[in-house]
Amino acid sequence: EYTEPAQAFKEAGHEIITIDKQSGNEVTGKKGTIVKIDKSIDEVHPADFDALLIPGGFSPDLLREDDSFGEFAKAFIQDEK
Repeated sequence: EYTEPAQAFKEAGHEIITIDKQSGNEVTGKKGTIVKIDKSIDEVHPADFDALLIPGGFSPDLLREDDSFGEFAKAFIQDEK
């Protein structure tokens, strides 16, 4: 739910920046894929990005626990990105 969409973005020429609560952490997907977190939510601003990819699975549930992620995603909707 992350790997293939992220690869498609990369093949289309986009840079992927992973965001979570803390930069430098590694998260492991359901199928064992390990992804290193590039930036913390406190280090990024929606205006710096063209698109937002939220993987499926359990990720959205975890993100809902922190209002800063909801506000970040809401900015993409408001900016019609």
